[in-house]
Amino acid sequence: MADGDGAFPAAKTFTDVPGADGAHITFCRLCESLCGMIADVSGGRIVKVRPDRDHVTSEGHICLKGPAMASITHDPERILTPLRRKGAAGDFEPVSWDEALDDIASRLKAVTAAGGPGAIGTYTGNPAAFGTLRYGYSSMFGRALDPVSKAFSVTHTDGAAKVLAQEFLYGGVAPFTFPDLPGCDFLILIGANPVISHMSLITEPRARKYLDEIHARGAVVVVDPRKTETARLFEHVPIRPDSDAWLLASMVQHIFASGLEDRDVVEQRCTGASELRVAIAGITPELASARCGIPAEQIRTLAERFAGARTAAIYGRLGVCRGSFATLTNVMIETLNVITGRFGAPGGWVSGVSPIDGEDGPPVYPAYGATRTRIGDLPSLMGTTSGGTLAKDITTPGPGQLRALFIDSGNPVSSYPGGDRLADALEQLDLLVSLDLYVTETSRHAHYILPAMTFFERDDLTQMWASNAPRPWVQYVPAVLPPQGEARLEYDVYDAILERMGHPGIFAARGTPDQARPALMDVVDHAVRAGVYGDRFGERPEGLTLERLQREFPHGKRVAERVDAAASWKRVRTPDGKVRLLHTVTEKELARLQAEPSPASDVLLLIGRRKLGSMNSWMHNVERLVRSDRPTLLINPHDARNRQIRDGDKVIVSSASGSVEVEVEISDEISAGTVSYPHGWGNKGGWSRAASLPGVNINLLTSSRVEDFEQVSGIVHLDGVKVTVSAA
Repeated sequence: MADGDGAFPAAKTFTDVPGADGAHITFCRLCESLCGMIADVSGGRIVKVRPDRDHVTSEGHICLKGPAMASITHDPERILTPLRRKGAAGDFEPVSWDEALDDIASRLKAVTAAGGPGAIGTYTGNPAAFGTLRYGYSSMFGRALDPVSKAFSVTHTDGAAKVLAQEFLYGGVAPFTFPDLPGCDFLILIGANPVISHMSLITEPRARKYLDEIHARGAVVVVDPRKTETARLFEHVPIRPDSDAWLLASMVQHIFASGLEDRDVVEQRCTGASELRVAIAGITPELASARCGIPAEQIRTLAERFAGARTAAIYGRLGVCRGSFATLTNVMIETLNVITGRFGAPGGWVSGVSPIDGEDGPPVYPAYGATRTRIGDLPSLMGTTSGGTLAKDITTPGPGQLRALFIDSGNPVSSYPGGDRLADALEQLDLLVSLDLYVTETSRHAHYILPAMTFFERDDLTQMWASNAPRPWVQYVPAVLPPQGEARLEYDVYDAILERMGHPGIFAARGTPDQARPALMDVVDHAVRAGVYGDRFGERPEGLTLERLQREFPHGKRVAERVDAAASWKRVRTPDGKVRLLHTVTEKELARLQAEPSPASDVLLLIGRRKLGSMNSWMHNVERLVRSDRPTLLINPHDARNRQIRDGDKVIVSSASGSVEVEVEISDEISAGTVSYPHGWGNKGGWSRAASLPGVNINLLTSSRVEDFEQVSGIVHLDGVKVTVSAA
């Protein structure tokens, strides 16, 4: 077995030559768990993927999706050569890389000459979050072409509310806060289903083990409109969709009114407490109960249990990031953790550091609202533009009209509201380039699709998500295979385009005099060596380099037994170093919440859900992941009877934005007044197995009108959508 640091076990033999026959140490890059894996290669193909039992943190844990990436790597429908549009959407012909890059550069020059500032944009999808520095160099590429280029991403369908809440309270968006699972006694999960999602935004492969231990010591309470796979195992509190802000604000109100707050923390390490007390005083458990459907006494009890536990944390995820009060909901989550003394305490609410962070912490992002969107005047967040404005940015004439777009591993036609309108808008671009593995619902509209690499074909470091680990570790792995076909690393593609346009490379300033365009891993090695765990270029011999990680710690290097909880306070970036309990935006959102009319009692509210074998829209071409999967609309028996709907019926689901026909599944796991359908389905394009599956794109029921987005953040409203359901 490996030693405590994951040093290479002498009794085992592995190879680190890409494509060589034998066992290759690697890790999964599909979610934040980053589980260790062993890929067995024979004849240039991955023949088996198995868990790495010597991995320092996952210790043999793995889910079914990581190994399935081998099927995608060798999928005969995968794009392995550059494709050029030759006719209607989806009609492509293969071309050489030089032909593609030369024409792309030529078109970009024409766009920049005619379109002016803001005519170029980038869109970065979910898979990019797990590629080393990938989000960073994608947006840097856009800025190299145009200093005011627009950076779109999945942020505004996923984590924007969490990001913004952290900026309001702590003065900075990074690193993410998360529960210190190994020491926690009482954990509230709200809008989260870690049995399926593996604890998103928390880098802990053994999360299920820690949830079981927390529940044995105290409790895991799952607040959700559905009795999810996680709620079945622990304590379930049903809630009305899109009402989480009411529950959480009333818990804050009750804690203050009952004197349950940690007074030392609130008085000495926070500002705005007295103002928050006033702003939230009217949101009593009785008022909240009428809105969220949880009895007032149960709200009080939950708040008291949370405040009284030895150690505790409250954690929210996707279900609290896509509603009409998503930012306020996430602000209340952070607030509850702070005022009860959980922030920066072992077993509580903490943050960590990435191996490429300096001693002063992570890089500082542009301030909230530093720029505003051309469409809708929405604030920027982390320098990104709300993706919900993408279609109108393309179709609305005037200064800054988007004319060229690069999409890296994204499928916004599927993941954003109004995908049909976005598809039409993409056809109007002067240049659309997609870096992808397949012809998707989005890339079928591109002028060029450039073949990207799966994670088995790239070197990677646990860079972005290492700061979210309760048990911190660092791992670097070389590629298991050389690039298949003509696939290329996105970084190299971007630099090749910049070179053709006469621009310096993305990281050229960091290159040595004889290497103006450094290889990506040279840049990463420089960052690691200069980072918190690095060797400081020889000044700290015990520090890390990529070479040392690969040679001595191929299964990962534990850099600490536990996250340094108290150091979380060092990463508060407000001018006075204190947590800001009431931001001006928060005050306005609390007033908006209290002014909201009461919901109609007969309205059905639609929420999403994730299936275990699904990864958003892009893993449905793997037969073993989807062969037993069937997307259905869950509906409560009471609601089904009232509508004369039977199990297995086809039903019409309608909203103010559209209608779809789906199969219904009657289940008492879903609360009355709520219906649920999994996201990411309704595939079209060049992946035949995915396109043959039943199911629809449920986002066709959500609004693409800018005025329907959450105005403080630009988040699109995807959960808690009002719908009607009737027999087809």
